[in-house]
Amino acid sequence: MKLFILWKGQFMNKYIMIGKLSIEFSSSMVGKPQNRTEIVTPFFENLGGKLIQMLYINHPEMNAIANIEAPNDEAVASMAGIVKASGMFDDLNWYRAFDAGELQKIYEFASDKMNEYVSAKAFTENL
Repeated sequence: MKLFILWKGQFMNKYIMIGKLSIEFSSSMVGKPQNRTEIVTPFFENLGGKLIQMLYINHPEMNAIANIEAPNDEAVASMAGIVKASGMFDDLNWYRAFDAGELQKIYEFASDKMNEYVSAKAFTENL
């Protein structure tokens, strides 16, 4: 199994975590209100990431969003696994995110390589 190594100053990818908080979370918050951003920031840092922002929204299916940076997908998968195991979320998903400049580079690369792609339809027409 390949393990990832975290280095200070390493390039960080952007990610969005979206989840549905559990009833247990609400019960805990009502019992002892707390600023969850202050509490979970060290957790993300210990796994090589950085919590940029945490938001709570009034959507019936997903009500917590975290904007994070991490060195790789493995680090984010580890973070999500630990958070899911806590029981504070009924559902939690994560997605790699790209800013406008990164997306431009992706499409520039795709544009350069487009002539190498042969669609299934074009392939069958050339038989």
